[in-house]
Amino acid sequence: MVFRNSFMVRRVYNNQFDFPPPQPLPGTDCPPMPYVLVGDEAFKMSGNLIKPYSSRGLDVSKRTFNYHLTCARRMVECTFGLLVSKLRVFSKPIQLKIEMVDEVVKCGVVLHNFLRSKEPLLIQHIPEDSEMTSITSFGPRSTVAVAAMRDSFAAYFCTAAGRLDWQDHYI
Repeated sequence: MVFRNSFMVRRVYNNQFDFPPPQPLPGTDCPPMPYVLVGDEAFKMSGNLIKPYSSRGLDVSKRTFNYHLTCARRMVECTFGLLVSKLRVFSKPIQLKIEMVDEVVKCGVVLHNFLRSKEPLLIQHIPEDSEMTSITSFGPRSTVAVAAMRDSFAAYFCTAAGRLDWQDHYI
């Protein structure tokens, strides 16, 4: 709910967020792909926000894409867990006006990064099977183009350049 009402999401969906320019995916000379945020099924896809395919009748490339998105989301959730462990303001809903939440998050990230630079990072292995609760810039309502972009990412994750060594064990 907070993200849906935030200044950030309005800018993402209105194609006004300051993303870096599109670039070819690593190991390819394919057309540039946009930088994207990773969402779950609750989000509306846009030119810079992608979500998994629905779970029915997926081919290998779509299952592979969903696996890669799950890995990315897991990394984000673990990072947020580190932030919550240091700054308890993020452990429950922030009781401020929605306009102030963006500022609190920015301050929290800066403080977290500062603290991380002063203390060692203890990395804990997270098992892979653990559960988790020519393309250019598109307009936010171009659903055909956004779906084509997601399909391009899915195809990339099945190539030698985009695949993970262990992905076949989990797909």
